[in-house]
Amino acid sequence: MKLSFTILFARDLEPVRAFYKDSVGFRATAEYPEWVEFDTGPAKLALHAAGPNDLETRGLGLFFTVDDLGTLARRLAERGLEPQSASVDQGFGFRTAGYTDPLGARSSSACR
Repeated sequence: MKLSFTILFARDLEPVRAFYKDSVGFRATAEYPEWVEFDTGPAKLALHAAGPNDLETRGLGLFFTVDDLGTLARRLAERGLEPQSASVDQGFGFRTAGYTDPLGARSSSACR
């Protein structure tokens, strides 16, 4: 399992984008109205627009990539960890399953 993205969810994306791009100096590698990626080394920093009442898009998220999502899900289930959301094919080329850690941070595990 590899950490691919740390995702910060923001209701107003523009000031957060400006902070990381203009003030901090990170280079944006992708910019869309609801998503911005910054080159920060092996794991990228991403900003994602948050819905006002959407519990799925609040705070911090971690995006891990794995070779086999089913194997990971079985291994985590054996340790008593069940996904918060069933695995789903995303429109951006990954199949993902979501988990929440004890601090409430959302993590997604994904495979192509």
